[in-house]
This record gives sequence, C-alpha cells and structure tokens, in this order.
Amino acid sequence: MEIRRLPHPLLLTGLALLGAGVAAWAIVSGPRSAPPPAEDTGPIRVGSREIEVPATVSRTAFERELLGMGMPGYHLIVWKDGGAAGAALFRAEVSDTQVLDAVERLGARPGDALQMATWEERKDPSSKAPDQVIAGPPVEVLVRVPGRPAPVPLDQILEDPGRRGFDMRFGGHRANIPRWKSGCIVCLYSCPGSKVGNARYTVRDWVKGTTRFRVRKDAPLPADGGRVGIVLRLR
Repeated sequence: MEIRRLPHPLLLTGLALLGAGVAAWAIVSGPRSAPPPAEDTGPIRVGSREIEVPATVSRTAFERELLGMGMPGYHLIVWKDGGAAGAALFRAEVSDTQVLDAVERLGARPGDALQMATWEERKDPSSKAPDQVIAGPPVEVLVRVPGRPAPVPLDQILEDPGRRGFDMRFGGHRANIPRWKSGCIVCLYSCPGSKVGNARYTVRDWVKGTTRFRVRKDAPLPADGGRVGIVLRLR
C-alpha cells in the first residue's frame, strides 16, 4: 500500500486561512535594532489600507475642566506617554511617531501644511496662521469596541454642537514633534501637533468656542480604563 506524506501542518493552516478569506496582518513594533526604544510599548496592526492601535478610554480626562483652563474636547487620541495624554479620550499604547511611520508605510503622503504659528499665534487676531486648515489624504477614524462586530465611527461617539462634523486628514507634521512633545495622534481641530486632524475646524475655531466636542451619552464605549482598538483607514 502506498503511503502519502501529508503537507506540513503550518502549510495546511496557512491554506485554510486563505480559503476563509481572512486578511493578513503585519505586526509593526518599531525598529528591530537592539535595544528597542522605550516607547515601543505595543503593536500596530497594519493592513493594506488601514492600521489599528490598542488604546484605553478616559472620557473623564477628555471632558475635564480645570478652573477654566485645560483643553476639554480637543485631543482625541494621544500616546500614553505624551505630554497631552492627560486630556485625551483615548490613550494609545504606541507613540505618535510610530503611527506616523505606519501610515506612511501604507503609501500615504502627509500634507504637512501647519506650522507652530498656527497654535502659538492663536490669540493674535491679525495673524492668519490660526485660520489655516489641515491638509493631507482623507482618513477615517474608527473605534473597535469589544463585543461589536464592526468598528464605530466618530459621529456615534462624539457630540458636535457646531454641526460641521468630521473631515479627518493625514497632516503628519513630523517636523513639529520635537517642539510639541505632546504625543498627539488625532486632534479634533486643524492642529499642528496632530498626525491626523479635523479640516472642519481650525485652531481659531477652538479659541472662539465654535464647538466643544463631548462624548455622547449613548456612545458605545467601555468605562474609563477599558480597552479599545483605534482604526485609521485611508479613504
């Protein structure tokens, strides 16, 4: 009787995944050289048109008012070790630089339209810098919540009293990182510190209070400290 050798179990597993149509993901965890930077604290999942990063929720920090100061409703996603993490709705496990690198690997070219003056001159009525709008490829920002079959769009998470909505753009602004040091990944205004920002609102709009984003009461988010996945998808 002829005995046939079966394919290696790993090969069978790979063929089964392909047959089921499961997307392949690459794990990006920063440079391979040893020792790795301390900021390489978590993986980024990379697909053909999107990345996903792990994060924790803190709606209390996002909406916190500090004696009329602070920046409630401004920072959506910030690296957990960044300077603005204490005011963010989502604290990412990876740095803003890692996210910037990963999105660029998808082939996206950042707009890099905003300089530091966009923020630094925000209270100067004669300056045009705070009125500038973030530029770059459009990016859809979604939140993957445990127990839900599909990631949740921003308009199901945030209230926008100004009703202009979201037009999120890959601004990049790598040159501003050494000065900004905020760890900002996604801001809800056209901010020079963000890697992704909202073209519907400028820094001037922030100063004027044109809108103040808040978490919807019916937002399908876990409690503070709960884990989610942040999806940045090129459109």
